[in-house]
Amino acid sequence: MACNDSWSGLFLRGVSISFSQIFLQNNALTGCIFIVAVALYSPVMAAAAILGCCVSQLCALMLCQCEYKQRFNQVDPQRQLESGVYGFNGALVGLAVSSLWPLSWPALMLVVVAAVLTSIGVLFCLSRFNSTLYTTPFIVSLWSGWLLFSPHPDVPAVVAAVSFAEAEVGGVVAGLLQSALSAIGQVMFLNSSVSGALLLAGLLIASRVAALFSCIAVILSILIATLSGLPEVYIESGIYSYNAVLVVVALCSQGDRSLVRLICGVFCGVCFAVLLTRLLQLCDVIPLTAPFVMSIWLIAIFNGPKKRAETVPVR
Repeated sequence: MACNDSWSGLFLRGVSISFSQIFLQNNALTGCIFIVAVALYSPVMAAAAILGCCVSQLCALMLCQCEYKQRFNQVDPQRQLESGVYGFNGALVGLAVSSLWPLSWPALMLVVVAAVLTSIGVLFCLSRFNSTLYTTPFIVSLWSGWLLFSPHPDVPAVVAAVSFAEAEVGGVVAGLLQSALSAIGQVMFLNSSVSGALLLAGLLIASRVAALFSCIAVILSILIATLSGLPEVYIESGIYSYNAVLVVVALCSQGDRSLVRLICGVFCGVCFAVLLTRLLQLCDVIPLTAPFVMSIWLIAIFNGPKKRAETVPVR
């Protein structure tokens, strides 16, 4: 493959698709809409996310062309590069760092270093498990950064609530809708119903089934969190819902499930996501997307060893 083709075809297309891969989709238009949603919420976050994604893609491209590839000859890095599986963890790194730390040169360096590590981690996961293990490289890199550096003093602002009381004109229904859209936005660290609506629109373009089940996941997670007596401020801001959205979208992408198994998996997955999010909060650990990954692993364990590998596909 020529160098120019690798750059324009694999690299640039991979960047746009990487953003759609955050919602487990493979659609360039959806990725572009996601980038617009982030930019409308915060241009700084959009720039950091694109930086992290490009660094991950560039690192993967370099790994594809060096001796390192020979150690992982069972994978096809160029095909995976175009599909965005390397870039989505880097994009999440940029989103998270720009949300948790103030804009500075050390923060930008953290984005670059963490993005490189996620790209190497993805290649390792692909070679060992034939899977990206979803957002595991992102989680590990951000938790490491969290331990090594002091977080932004206004971290609670990242999870600040969009209260039902703010939607006085539309009443409870409008407040619930605003909370649901904010929950979808929280998947990409966007505490905004407008950005959440754009993300939902982009998801609808890629998969109507995924969009429908995302809404179901939000409603179900809000109900479970409310009945469990969890803090209302986090319920209304979508903190207990965004991991549930990812779990349900992941389950919907597995076409071998019967309707009964899918319904059971959705309910169990949402319960796991809500409870694990609360558990990590009580342990004073920022949840990120760890409840999503842990929930998928738990469902894989309950499905038995024959189905375990099928629950963590290469995206």
